[in-house]
Amino acid sequence: MNRKILFTWLFGMLVTHLSIAKNKSDIVTIEGHFNFDVKQKEVVLNHVVDGQPEIHTSTLINEEGAFAISLPVTTPGFYYIEYGQNNNRNRAQLIRLYLEPGLQMQIEIDESEYTLKGKRLGHNKLVQQANKINDAFAQFNLLSGLKTYKDFYPFVENEGVKMVNDFKNSINTKDEEFNEFLKLAVQVDFERELFHFFRLPRVSHPKGDEKPEAYAHIVTDGVKFSDKDILRLGNGLSYIHDYFFYYNFLHLKKRIAKVDIIKTNLEAISDARIKEVYALEELKRLRLNEEEYKVVIPPLYQYLTSEKSKAYLLEYEKVLHKEVGQPGFEFTYHDIEGNPVSFSDFRGKYVYIDVWATWCGPCKKEIPYLKEIEHDYKDKDIVFMSISVDAIKDKQKWKDFVKNESLGGVQLMADKAFKSGIAQNYEINAIPRFLLFDKEGKIISTNASRPSNPLLRKQLDRLLGVSTK
Repeated sequence: MNRKILFTWLFGMLVTHLSIAKNKSDIVTIEGHFNFDVKQKEVVLNHVVDGQPEIHTSTLINEEGAFAISLPVTTPGFYYIEYGQNNNRNRAQLIRLYLEPGLQMQIEIDESEYTLKGKRLGHNKLVQQANKINDAFAQFNLLSGLKTYKDFYPFVENEGVKMVNDFKNSINTKDEEFNEFLKLAVQVDFERELFHFFRLPRVSHPKGDEKPEAYAHIVTDGVKFSDKDILRLGNGLSYIHDYFFYYNFLHLKKRIAKVDIIKTNLEAISDARIKEVYALEELKRLRLNEEEYKVVIPPLYQYLTSEKSKAYLLEYEKVLHKEVGQPGFEFTYHDIEGNPVSFSDFRGKYVYIDVWATWCGPCKKEIPYLKEIEHDYKDKDIVFMSISVDAIKDKQKWKDFVKNESLGGVQLMADKAFKSGIAQNYEINAIPRFLLFDKEGKIISTNASRPSNPLLRKQLDRLLGVSTK
């Protein structure tokens, strides 16, 4: 089947579909063709939900490399064509379309660019220019590109800033709402790529704090996010996250405690809807335990008011408490003398377990804090137990480490590393991991606070009846 016949057939199918649509004037049609052998056999059209791309519809690519999509559009906005191109570590191509009722377009897609045809393209020729500017910045953030500040900084200073500003100044259609929205999109594209540059590994780094002047103009110590239209952009939420990473760790040079992250960053957001979306996404990302959740959630209730947020919190709290009160996993492992020690040996006392390994840097950073807690609670009804998931072949290394570091508490080694019963039962695939059990051996938390977290002491004091005066 040649391409002319193929497109005629595809268009005929679309016309048939449109004939049964309730409102034909709302229908957008997109006919596409790939001019290269695309590995993915499906095209996805994403729309934007709360600052992130979400699948709206998808269709198969036929043997000739063609596809067709029709959809009703009542509210103008950005949509994104995805065919796996952004998973390519060597190349990324943004195909962002501004869809509004009644558009009809054809799109020819090559490996690094695309061509638009048709009489009803709307503003998409202009949007295509914005996409090309984004691609020019994005090339410095490809994982396989090995680009460093030596490449990126000169581009930003000599070409990038001027490219962005010139294009924004040229946006002057009769649709003022679109003009402002596209200007916002271009600015967010620009800033997001500048912030994201520091989130990827590089083989070369600048000395000191020398950066292009552009950074000074896009970082503020006050409110940064006030325009709710940011949430109409597919990269809106990632832009917010990248900004906070840059602002806190590189601009202020400080690490914020997990329980303070949301509260601190919300101060830079003035729009209530952005506050809600950001707070909800951070709750998903932070994986708070019960004690942390108790601290973080009360100030957030005023923002988490939508049905979506309420439904998420309901499920979140179910998961948070689903294991509480259940019997702990019964295990028997050996100490450094080869003696068997069982979980059930410690009935009548609280048990705090540290699952760790000698090769784990973050685990070893917790050891001084754990020693302090062991000393401070040595006369209380609590047992501190450390279970190594080192490989069995490293048993002597584990024994030597325990002795050389004068580790206290109950020191055990699991029998099959991460395939041991304790790791499998509590789905432990990353360490350190801390578990807390009551005097009957029932679960209090399978994701307890670390020794370095002040919330652990508060929890232990409450459980053990220790006065905090």
